[in-house]
Amino acid sequence: MATISASSSLDVHGIVSQLMQIEQRPLQSIRTTINGIQTKLSAWGRLQSAMSSFQDAARALARADTWSAGKASSSDEAALLATAGSGAIPGGYSIEVARLASRQTVASAAFADAAAVVGGGTLRIRMGSLDEAGTAFTPDSSRPEVAIDIADGATLADVRNAINAAGAGVSATLVADGSGQRLMLRSTDSGAAQAFSITVEDPDGGNTDGAGLSALAFDPAAAAGSGRNLQLTQAAQDALVTVNGLQVSAAGNRLEGVIENVTLELRRVTTAPVEVDVRSDDESLRASIEKFVKAYNELNSLIASQTAYNAETKTAGALQGNQTVTRIQQQLRETMRGTVGSDQANTLNALGIEFQRDGSLSIKDSKLKEALASPSMLKNFFAATGSEPGQQGIAQRLVTRLGDMLAADGTLSNATDALKARQRSAEQQQERLNARLNSIEQRLLRQYTALDANLAQLQGSLANMQSLIGSANINRNGNGN
Repeated sequence: MATISASSSLDVHGIVSQLMQIEQRPLQSIRTTINGIQTKLSAWGRLQSAMSSFQDAARALARADTWSAGKASSSDEAALLATAGSGAIPGGYSIEVARLASRQTVASAAFADAAAVVGGGTLRIRMGSLDEAGTAFTPDSSRPEVAIDIADGATLADVRNAINAAGAGVSATLVADGSGQRLMLRSTDSGAAQAFSITVEDPDGGNTDGAGLSALAFDPAAAAGSGRNLQLTQAAQDALVTVNGLQVSAAGNRLEGVIENVTLELRRVTTAPVEVDVRSDDESLRASIEKFVKAYNELNSLIASQTAYNAETKTAGALQGNQTVTRIQQQLRETMRGTVGSDQANTLNALGIEFQRDGSLSIKDSKLKEALASPSMLKNFFAATGSEPGQQGIAQRLVTRLGDMLAADGTLSNATDALKARQRSAEQQQERLNARLNSIEQRLLRQYTALDANLAQLQGSLANMQSLIGSANINRNGNGN
């Protein structure tokens, strides 16, 4: 008699996993769709960034001050440095520096060290001006006297700190000269109007005798040791220069406005005229144009790569065949091929900025160099303003057109909004399918778990039946003997 064998337990999770792989095929399709949309959104993001960079470069050319950039040179920069700003008028200037501006500086007698006791009382600092001889002081009525209280037993360092905290127009430092520590006082600003005097109220009653706090008294009109107890090491004075024979004085050594939109930095007194040449800054203008060309070429290259199809690898760019991108490219090229005015140099090509076969721009040096010699012509071509589009410079037109494309309701936003709507729809579909697949998986697990339990029960029944059959065969054989 043949025996009956029961199978072992089912691999429930293995079976359900294989079945779910089949059920999940639509989910893979949705994921592929979402990945494709995300790739397109990323491509649009890069395109938006490139367009914004190109707009910034065009905006720089649309500003009038870009074309007013000046450059100044000095025949002796060790004596005089000249810097031209926007709007500087080209021309030549002969400049002589007769005197540099300086701050009044006074120094005390030597003390043993910073901890040496000076004494208490009140210092009164008054700002004003000294005469040429440095002996007559005229107070400035617009700046009130500043009183500085010095505590009894104050050290040299304490006095320094009190002066610096008072904001009296004077700064204090300690200087070691080999014989001890000296208190050095210096006006905060330079110029003849930055002189100062110091009167003292000394508790010992001797306000000018040089004992105690009165050692810091400085009355320019007094005799040394009788109120003029600080040494004048540098007088406050204005700078004095001549510009093309015209004498000019200034409180500082940085002169702005003496030459229109040119800054002069005086460094030392001259023994011969310094020649300053102011001209248009061709290098700066060329750099702005090169930045414009580079930004456009990067945008053009990005569009080409995102819309290309590689026949060898059979792969397409993320925006291949997209009509919106094609229209953007066409509109920008159309704008850039426009004319401004009726002059001979009224196109990019005429200025030496030429379109190539691949749509990129290339600079022809000889033409551009010639155009840079006429900044006003370039300014009109790129930055001209007007109520009508045809009256505006090319850069102005590009800024406007790119602004429309990049606006919240513009071309790019419309394109990306549509993709984002598709993405949201696919993600919602994915969520619904995931919920459905989870339900299917739970149902299959219940079904196959129940089947496994039934098979286990059947296995037990078959084992019992096999045992009974075996017992019956043994009895039958025994009776036969």
